[in-house]
Amino acid sequence: MAQADAGVPSFHVTTRMQQIATALGLPGTRVYTMPAGVLVHHADGTTAFFDADNTTAGTGSLRMDQLQELQSLLDAVAAGRTGAEEGLRRLKAMRDSAPRYGTAATLAGHALFGLGFGMLLKPTWWGLVLTAVLAVLVGGVNGLAGRNRAGAALFPVVAAFAVTAVVDLCAPRIGMNPALAMIAPLVSLLPAAAMTYAVIDLSAGQAISGTARLAVGVQRMVLLAFGAYAASKLILVAPHSAGTTLDWAPWLGVAVFCAGSLLTESAPVRALPALILVAYTTFTVQFFATDLGGPILGGFAAGVATVIAAGLFDRIPGALPSYAGFVPVLWLVVPGALGLQGAVELGEPGEHLNAVTEIGIAAMVIVALAVGILFATLTFDTVRSALRRRPPAHSGPPG
Repeated sequence: MAQADAGVPSFHVTTRMQQIATALGLPGTRVYTMPAGVLVHHADGTTAFFDADNTTAGTGSLRMDQLQELQSLLDAVAAGRTGAEEGLRRLKAMRDSAPRYGTAATLAGHALFGLGFGMLLKPTWWGLVLTAVLAVLVGGVNGLAGRNRAGAALFPVVAAFAVTAVVDLCAPRIGMNPALAMIAPLVSLLPAAAMTYAVIDLSAGQAISGTARLAVGVQRMVLLAFGAYAASKLILVAPHSAGTTLDWAPWLGVAVFCAGSLLTESAPVRALPALILVAYTTFTVQFFATDLGGPILGGFAAGVATVIAAGLFDRIPGALPSYAGFVPVLWLVVPGALGLQGAVELGEPGEHLNAVTEIGIAAMVIVALAVGILFATLTFDTVRSALRRRPPAHSGPPG
């Protein structure tokens, strides 16, 4: 259930759990992953159902340090080094573990998280300041609101309304487009991973979990768009003044974004080099693929690149497990930002065509990204299985 709660694609969970069942001496066990829990069918015909934590299931609720410990535990059980009783004890300890960093470091992480994403949008200097301040406020309040179910449900609307109101008043005065300035402070609320994994599950035949995750992601986007749209109708946009954009900022923003992800997700510092390598590999591939064939080809290429890079660089000491190492990178592909901007513009007179176009492009980029991830994952699994089945080479008799 820990993998399902963490938002790992269902077909990954199913494959992994069947490997563990074989390692524990239950080779005929079948595992079925669903949003409400995991169904386990034993070889003797008995069936057991394990409920998920419905407040967090499929949302990626585990921190990066917890994902790292979970991967280590799964590897130990699959290799036969850890039994079921010890595995359950370690799993409980992992879930109960406190964040690695304190409040101040976490807030600094939110600032870097929003700042790094804001740099991808080529802002002005004062635009960076505005982004960092709003990102800290959104991240800090979200941590408090998340302790209450009602607060967590309403916070996306409130955050989008407040951020949009502030940027409508301030962004034009510092030479920034309010429609772009609102994205970076809200990026931590965008369901980039959930939407991508939903498409992966649907493509892999996991219709129930894929549909449920897609519904959760769409609901989050609707809530954010509603809050932003309400603020844009009630707040008059300030007069626009010219500003100098930082064209070099995106390439530095990738590293800043990774540092923010590390602090907010409680990952160890030694994981940063591998995380940066995965992020820059994906960003570079997407940059040139988009320049060559547009954003949809860029999304597919980014999906392939992030799986390959995460699989290669997870051998670096301290690196995150491959399925956790590329999660922050999903935000860099920016499909959620495009979709949010398009949803807000749907209510603007004369902007309907642009809005529908942006939403359509965002949806296709998400599909292309997910197909790229699925293609690379299945290709790797096929090659690995073929290599394992290859008979050993025998030398001929001595001449």
